[in-house]
Amino acid sequence: MFEALPGQDEAKDLFRRALAADDLSHAYLLAGPEGLGKVEYARELGVAMVAPCGGCGACDDCARARRGAHPDLRVIEREGDMIRLGQVAPIVAELVLKPFVAARRVWVLPEAEQLTPAAANKLLKSIEEPPAHVHFVLVTDRIERMLPTIVSRCQVIDFQPLSDAEVEAYLSDAHDLEGDEGRALARLARGSVERAARFAADARGVRLRDEYLRHVAALTGGTQPGAATAKSPAAAFLGVLDRRVELVAAEVAADAERRAADVTALFADPDDRECARALKAVGERAKREKTRHARQAAADALDLVIAWLRDLWATAAGAPDAVLNCDRAAELAAAAVARPEHYARLLAAAAVARKDLYLNVDQKLALQAMFARFEEVARSA
Repeated sequence: MFEALPGQDEAKDLFRRALAADDLSHAYLLAGPEGLGKVEYARELGVAMVAPCGGCGACDDCARARRGAHPDLRVIEREGDMIRLGQVAPIVAELVLKPFVAARRVWVLPEAEQLTPAAANKLLKSIEEPPAHVHFVLVTDRIERMLPTIVSRCQVIDFQPLSDAEVEAYLSDAHDLEGDEGRALARLARGSVERAARFAADARGVRLRDEYLRHVAALTGGTQPGAATAKSPAAAFLGVLDRRVELVAAEVAADAERRAADVTALFADPDDRECARALKAVGERAKREKTRHARQAAADALDLVIAWLRDLWATAAGAPDAVLNCDRAAELAAAAVARPEHYARLLAAAAVARKDLYLNVDQKLALQAMFARFEEVARSA
C-alpha cells in the first residue's frame, strides 16, 4: 500500500504501523495544500482498512475496493457546491449497521471543508462517539474552513509539499522525464505531485507549455522563434488555454461514461430508482469536475506566467541559478533585457490575477485584466 504514491513518508509510516498493530484512529483528517495526493492516500487507507489482507495492494479484495465496489468502503463526494445534510444523514443512520463483509466500515470524505454547518454538526456527533467498527477519513485543503470541533475530534495528519528532489525522482520513475526538462518541471511543480503529473502529461503529449511560454515571452518583451502570429500574444495565450480546457473536458466526459457504465452494471434494472439516483450523481460529479479542471488549467497557465516573470527577474538581477525554467536558461538570458524593477512590477500585476482566481473571478476576465496591466507597465517603462 502507498508505494505508488510519492513523498509523505511520515504519513505512510504512521498508517502502516497503525494497520499492523490494529490501532487505527476512529477519525483521521488529512490536511495540507492542494495537489499533494491526499485523496489518493485517503482512498488507499480506506482500502487497507476493509481488505482482509490489511492492504497488500495486489489481491482481488484490494482491487475491488479501489474500484469502489466494496460495500464497507464509501466515498462521500459533494453533490453541488457543498456537502449537505441530506448526504450526511444517511451516514449517521447506517452507523448502527454491522460491516457487510469486512471487519470495519469506512467513510472517506474529500473536500471536508465543504460541509454545510448543519451537515458538519450532524457529522460531529457521529465522530465524537462512533461504534468501534466505524472509521472516518476526512480530507481538506483548507483546514481553517472546517468546524474546529470536528478538527479536534480527528487525528490530524499534516501533508507537506514535496522537495524538488522528491518531485524530480517521481517524474523520472513514473513518467520517464529526466535531465533539464525533468528538473525544470520539478521546480515548477512547487512541491505538488498532482501539478507535476499534469506537467509531465503535457510534456509527453501536446506540449502546451511550449506554446504558453512562447506567447509569454512576446508579452513580456522577449522574443522566441516562431512567435509571429495573426493574433495578439494575449489572445494567442488564451487560445492555448481554451485548447487545454477542451482537452480536460473530453477527459472528464470519458471518465463519466466509464463511471456510468460501472453504475449500470451493478443494477439488473436500469430503471431502478437507486440506479437513476447513482447515474444522476455521476452527471453532477462530471459537471463539478469540468469546472474544477477548467479553473485548474487557468491556474496552471497563470503559474507558468508567474514562473517566467520570476525567472526574468532573477536573471536580470544576476541570479540565473535560481531560475525555475532551467531548461530555458539561454532564452531567459536573451530575454531579460529590462531592469529587475520592471519584472517586479509585472509580477505584482500577475499576483493580482492569482488573487482573482482564488476569489473565483472568471478565469478569462482575470487573465485579460492581467494582460492589460502588463501593457500599462510596458507603456510606463
